[in-house]
Amino acid sequence: MLVLLGFELLLVVFLLSLASAKYKGFVRQHRQYIKMSVLAPCSFWLMDRLRLTDHLSDTLARIHQLMVGLHGSKTALARTKCFAAHVLSLIMVALIGSTLLAWASEGGVETLLYCCILISLMPFVLFKELTGRLQKRKRSMLLELPEMLNQIVLLVNAGETVQKALLRCVESRASVADSPLFTELAQAAHEIGMNASFAKSMEDFNKRCGVQEVSLFTTTLLLNYKRGGDELVMSLKELSFTLWEKRKSLAKTLGEEASSKMVFPMVLIFLVVMVVVAAPAVLMMG
Repeated sequence: MLVLLGFELLLVVFLLSLASAKYKGFVRQHRQYIKMSVLAPCSFWLMDRLRLTDHLSDTLARIHQLMVGLHGSKTALARTKCFAAHVLSLIMVALIGSTLLAWASEGGVETLLYCCILISLMPFVLFKELTGRLQKRKRSMLLELPEMLNQIVLLVNAGETVQKALLRCVESRASVADSPLFTELAQAAHEIGMNASFAKSMEDFNKRCGVQEVSLFTTTLLLNYKRGGDELVMSLKELSFTLWEKRKSLAKTLGEEASSKMVFPMVLIFLVVMVVVAAPAVLMMG
């Protein structure tokens, strides 16, 4: 095991010496997307050498779609490549750690085999975590959209233009960083404030969000904002009613999921209580 550990470490050092010069610029340019920058050049070299983009094209395409939904299309390609490199880096670290554990323990080969089985599950866990983040982002947008729409309706009724109503919505938010919807809306409002086309800004906002309900909102807004007045308000009110119904349905689903997650802890607590209650009686019988 010690020989295998030394071989793995030497192999990583050798690959880093080969890849550092070639991928140094890419790592520096996309450092904010890379979590393990030390091993990143080695991972990028392995990706290109093994032609993973060809062999795992379907999987990488799905990851790319998730990245588009999470971060938009502009940085999705670079983030996808960095995510794949991150998975490879974690696998390398896990393999070295597993070999070290197998050498230190009495299990030897068996311990290494069990660790390799767990390591093989790592890409699926990371992919599932990415999918969960996207689902959470979409749910957060759907929960916040009806409130934002109501605020826009009130401001337009008070005589504000749609553009100013959007700006007021962003300004009234204490912190936009913790809200995916208002983060994207703040970017759209900034573009509008810089005299960008309102239609183009809202279309980009829709693409960045990637949620069907947001698409419905932007379409309704773009079709009616030039008319203004009662027609715009009525269209937004009808949409608001639909979105509130969807929010109620989502809230109900979230409640059911929370209840199902509590089943296992409640069963575990019940078993612990049963043991605590029954233990004295069993000891007395003994």
